Amino acid sequence: MTTPRTSGRLGGLYHGWKVLIALFLAGFFVYGGGLYCFVLFVTPLTAEFGWSRASTGGIVSAFWLSFPLLLVGGYAIRRFGVTRMLAVGISIEAICVILLASVSALPQMYLLRGAMGFGKILFAASIPVTCARWFSRHFGLSLGIAWAGWHIGGMVLAPITGMIIEHSGWRTACIALGVALLTLALLPILWVQRIDSPAALGLGLDGDPLTADGTDAQPVKANAPNMAATGTLPDLLRAPTFWLIALATLFFYTTYGGVLAHEGAIVEAAGYSATASSLVLSLTTGFAALGSAASGWLLDRWSLSRVGVLMHLLLIAGTAALFIVMGAPSLLALAVYGVTFGLMIGGSDVFFVAFVRDRFPHVGVGFQYSTWYFVELGTLLVAPVIAGHIYDVFGNYRTTLGILVVCAVAALALCGVALRTRRPLTSPA
Repeated sequence: MTTPRTSGRLGGLYHGWKVLIALFLAGFFVYGGGLYCFVLFVTPLTAEFGWSRASTGGIVSAFWLSFPLLLVGGYAIRRFGVTRMLAVGISIEAICVILLASVSALPQMYLLRGAMGFGKILFAASIPVTCARWFSRHFGLSLGIAWAGWHIGGMVLAPITGMIIEHSGWRTACIALGVALLTLALLPILWVQRIDSPAALGLGLDGDPLTADGTDAQPVKANAPNMAATGTLPDLLRAPTFWLIALATLFFYTTYGGVLAHEGAIVEAAGYSATASSLVLSLTTGFAALGSAASGWLLDRWSLSRVGVLMHLLLIAGTAALFIVMGAPSLLALAVYGVTFGLMIGGSDVFFVAFVRDRFPHVGVGFQYSTWYFVELGTLLVAPVIAGHIYDVFGNYRTTLGILVVCAVAALALCGVALRTRRPLTSPA
């Protein structure tokens, strides 16, 4: 007979929640420091080296250049395990950001930023698998909390990094971020991952007790990840439903990425100051953190369809609010944009991961997430260029935003069709 051991709840806290805290902290620095804060490096790099804004801006976007490697993410997780993936990903980003402080050539900076993006991919691809090892009933909430750390990291670290750059220079800021990654992100992950599953503590998922035969006393949630799934990348690519979800993702994140990348320029084009633009970005980031946790909580209680419709309506409402601002400047419309778009940013990834997971229970979690994430990042890489091209053709952001609203509506229609597809009961032959 297997009985729960008290080590599973040291201090009254299920170890899975400790794992989640470590993931939150790691994302706080990996994403908050590795992406959000690097927007602040554009101005000092331009001033020091005399590079163009296109060149220095490219240093920021180079973070995404390694996204094609996501297609082998599921295989890497099976081969090396999530602990190594998490640790190596954080370590790569930390070492590269420290090395950035010692280089002065643009190609070297692009190379290091690309490597940082690779580290981020290793880390990000492991999060859903790690959450699935510890949670079933609270899987959606655990994902939301883990990803909320990314946005809160940006909100907190951006002003701190800005102060370091102002007083000590951008090179010192790089070193500070690298040290924080090694101490406050990597070490907690290594500590919590010394225990690889609740079974090692004599517990079931979510900290539930085990029955006499060693199985979970509580039933596993119907749409919870199946950790015994054997399906791989080809199983996803053969499914028409996956391509429908991928197409919906393409339209959704074209609007998401196009609006977010041009947010500052749009707000200033409407007649607001750069300070006002930064406040709108801060509002958006803050609500993104709330949206991430809230969407996970909702997914554990609402139907997938209701959450999906909500995410698309938030995208449409936020983009439409900026469209209104371009016609008649309105602080209320700007606030509506910051709130709705922020909630969407935080919740969209959580929804789409849950969506793919629900439709393909026979495919391993690592393959589900890494393949869908490949589509998302590829879209986010080109979306700012698409939005910029539309602006160049029509010469104004109002038309650009109108077209992006249409893209968001198309995403809602495609997602609605995909949500009506029947969930497969068995692995495809």
